[in-house]
Amino acid sequence: MNENDYQELNRQIENYQNTPNKDECLCKVLDCICKKGDRGPTGPTGPTGPRGATGATGATGLQGPTGATGPQGPTGATGATGATGATGLQGPTGATGPQGPTGATGATGATGATGLQGPTGATGPQGPTGATGATGPAGTPAENFNSYAMVHDETDSSIPINNPIKFQTTNISNKITYDPNTGDFSIPEEGIYIVHWWINVRHNDSKNSTCEPKTIGIEFHQYWPNDILIAHSSTHNKLTCCDTGTVSGNAIFAALPGASYRFINTSDIDIKLVPNDLYSGSVSITRIL
Repeated sequence: MNENDYQELNRQIENYQNTPNKDECLCKVLDCICKKGDRGPTGPTGPTGPRGATGATGATGLQGPTGATGPQGPTGATGATGATGATGLQGPTGATGPQGPTGATGATGATGATGLQGPTGATGPQGPTGATGATGPAGTPAENFNSYAMVHDETDSSIPINNPIKFQTTNISNKITYDPNTGDFSIPEEGIYIVHWWINVRHNDSKNSTCEPKTIGIEFHQYWPNDILIAHSSTHNKLTCCDTGTVSGNAIFAALPGASYRFINTSDIDIKLVPNDLYSGSVSITRIL
């Protein structure tokens, strides 16, 4: 211990002795040390002794916490592109999409020139004569099938619900007669007949101020000896008071001898005939068997 160390120790002992609640036993020991005689001058420092062997390395301490991440450095230059890899397997075909809309029809091309007629082929051999068939009953004379009639109308007459349509003009008739006062066709001969008709009509419901659209229906009936529906026809669309439509149809029917037939307005409204250029309606009846 050098002089400075000794003086420092002496000063610390004095401070301790002046401390309240100090250890009295320790103070006496310290006081004894302080009362020793003055120390002589410190001798010269002796030579350094030989250095001893280095002690063993102590155990590694715990790893400290990881420091904050430093700022990102600049992006390096892009490296060279690597070689292209092998092509992968083809994936499954996807579902077929919906068919697109049909395009507009193209213009019809010009008709080509007619080719030359080929040569007539050789006549084939005549076939064998067929066997003679049995003689049938005597055929019906042709005059039995000349029953017919055609009538038309040129008026704009009104036809109430469930009333007959009365065509005004007979164009031609044979055996089949027509009465324009009743609208009846009278057929005297039994047979199979075909009938064709067309009638221009208009919604004519004066009782309905709203003029609700209606389908116009016209039926062909056997009227006598009893009422039988033979055929029904109607307009394709519903008509209002201002609309005009055409009712047309045809039928094949078996006629009774002496029976009468007529066309009837079976709509649920009154109708009105409408002349188109000239005719407002036309009917033809012909025997076919």
